[in-house]
Amino acid sequence: MPPEIPAYISIGSNIEPIRNIICSLELLQTIPKTTLTHRSSWYRTRPWGIENQAEFLNLVVEVETALDPETLLEHTQAIEQRLDRRRTLRNGPRTIDLDLLLHGDRVLSLPQLELPHPGLHLRDFMLIPLLEIAPEAHHPTLGPLQALRDAVSYRQIIERIPQPETERLAEPA
Repeated sequence: MPPEIPAYISIGSNIEPIRNIICSLELLQTIPKTTLTHRSSWYRTRPWGIENQAEFLNLVVEVETALDPETLLEHTQAIEQRLDRRRTLRNGPRTIDLDLLLHGDRVLSLPQLELPHPGLHLRDFMLIPLLEIAPEAHHPTLGPLQALRDAVSYRQIIERIPQPETERLAEPA
């Protein structure tokens, strides 16, 4: 079996967000050769891209995976489909959004996947939760993410919120 590599996934929702995020966390734990190891606090955030929509809930999780980035992406997209994600309006309302932010130190530029995620160092709702669970994380081309924290271009975080009670029951081992 290939070695396990840390990967970071951003989770966001503004349609029944508590239910959909909890479901996505449960489904992430069913991905083969992948273990959910850490998760950040939850953050209430302003919408990015299209501002005239409901606020989002966002967090970042770390997984240890033996899957390559493309296969991991296939699994996260299958979770989005299972939770009725519709891609009708770019940056519009969504039941769930799972973005692969980092996969070890891989750098990829494919039509379906760019690694690291191009918005990681620009959007606080991706960077801050990732740094919460991985303060020593590095961007493969820009260096330590901690050094990029103050240069974030898009500040959407409104507040960190308590995890829903049902969420606490499903803490990873």
